[in-house]
Amino acid sequence: MEDGVPAPSPLSGETSAPAESAGTQCVGRSGMAHRRRPCAECPWRRDVAPNMFGRDRFEALAATSGSPGREVEVGGPMFACHKSPEGAEEACAGWLAVAGREHLGVRLAVVQGRLDPAALAPREGWPALFDSYDAMAETQSSMA
Repeated sequence: MEDGVPAPSPLSGETSAPAESAGTQCVGRSGMAHRRRPCAECPWRRDVAPNMFGRDRFEALAATSGSPGREVEVGGPMFACHKSPEGAEEACAGWLAVAGREHLGVRLAVVQGRLDPAALAPREGWPALFDSYDAMAETQSSMA
């Protein structure tokens, strides 16, 4: 872990943690581990001050987010929440809501019933999120 942000994680999508674990929402025992909502320091939130994490971390995490026609492949790294325990990473709620649909592993988890498709959009009452990985990374790693 560097700058408090875990390295990109493959997040196999399987977890043995019970569905009621704090901060996670799982579909049964084989659900994809993920956070229910962006945490207070989530870099995907527009209201989080920049520079919490170094530019090099965002460059490394760029491989977690694809684009239409250039999706991240199945088994590719996922953007883990920086509050996840190392070795038991959970997908970041902000990342899932903004960039998750451009990751083929996330799409597969939805199709297999391991992830609720509602996780791929911000929910009512959530803070405003950046519209893309590039916008988030550029703002959050700015040296302003």
